[in-house]
Amino acid sequence: MNKLNIKEYKTKGGEVRYILRGAYIGTDVLTGKQVKTDVRGRTKTGVKNELERLKNEFKKNGNTKGKVSLETFGEVAESFFELYKLQHKIGTIDQMRSNLDTYALPAFGNKRITKITTAQIQQQVIKWAKGAAAPLNGKHKRVSGQGKDYKLQLNVINRICQHALSLGIIETNPCQSVIVPQVKIEKSSKELKFYTKDELSQLFSYVESLESGQWSNEYFKALLRVLVATGVRIGEAMALSWSDIDLVNQTVSVSKTTVQRVIIQDTPKTDKSNRVITIDSKAVLSLKRWYLFQKKHFMSLGNPQQKLVFPSYKGKVKDYNHVTKFLKDCEEAAGLPVLSFHGFRHSHASLCLNAGMSYKVIQERLGHSTLQMTMDLYSHLEPEKKNQELELFSKYANF
Repeated sequence: MNKLNIKEYKTKGGEVRYILRGAYIGTDVLTGKQVKTDVRGRTKTGVKNELERLKNEFKKNGNTKGKVSLETFGEVAESFFELYKLQHKIGTIDQMRSNLDTYALPAFGNKRITKITTAQIQQQVIKWAKGAAAPLNGKHKRVSGQGKDYKLQLNVINRICQHALSLGIIETNPCQSVIVPQVKIEKSSKELKFYTKDELSQLFSYVESLESGQWSNEYFKALLRVLVATGVRIGEAMALSWSDIDLVNQTVSVSKTTVQRVIIQDTPKTDKSNRVITIDSKAVLSLKRWYLFQKKHFMSLGNPQQKLVFPSYKGKVKDYNHVTKFLKDCEEAAGLPVLSFHGFRHSHASLCLNAGMSYKVIQERLGHSTLQMTMDLYSHLEPEKKNQELELFSKYANF
């Protein structure tokens, strides 16, 4: 280092500075050429320190200038996300993207990742925890950026820092010493919207009165019957193939779903979502009619081997958003409150509950990951069931 030809010069403002011209940083492994640069500093020692920093940075970058240097947290996060996309399902990828855009990147995106400290992360986690603990004041939905999963957001930050550590960008993970606050989080009161048995009867009466022989009418009659008979998610319905339907044994097998509305993912939402659901005779009859109608339609288009149960008019994966207006029009015409397609999943659960099915059976039909989830969601749905149980108790405890 003593042989370095560091020269003194003056800035336009007359201040003394030092420069080492054409300093050797290393040899690029991709091109075989020497990498040189000018190094400046306020002192000769500053020039020497900067030269060492540049050499170390060059080594961390794989001894090449051909690679993109990852300096900010945001750049490392995007590198982490590219790897993440190769290892997860589309729905999970979308959720991670949302977490990055809503929490991680606004907090740390523009900061140099080598400068982020444990104290800064701790301060941010406390801020997220306070947002999660804030009272809802009767609101059903939290403000964006103040979600209850503040622990999950710390986990995302930790994984990004761990990614930087594995790339040699940082020497230690600043998340390791962060203390996770334990706060009390108010549960949002989520009102489940569903149709009673009488309301469903009213809706089906209207739907069955629609003109026969039209694609949209026949499509909707079959779809609505399947949703009510199975409780499947609308994305699962759109991904159903005729090979999933057993009309003899009266079952529907669920093993797929749609993501981003028009892409079929060969695995459903969760492991428990893989299931076989028995259906009633009305649903079987409706599917038989729809199969024959659909077969005739696609034969006229030169595509008699249509695999999907509920495809688009031209045989592609159907974007269910294109059916929501038809659903709304039918509900309003039938004199009913407007529900989304997910409301028919809740309606199915209500019918099952009041028909006397156990929560375990309902859980299996709906594909919930836990029995507790089913009980928490639906134990209060229909007063009819409670009245029946009270009547049974009164008859038994007649003393």
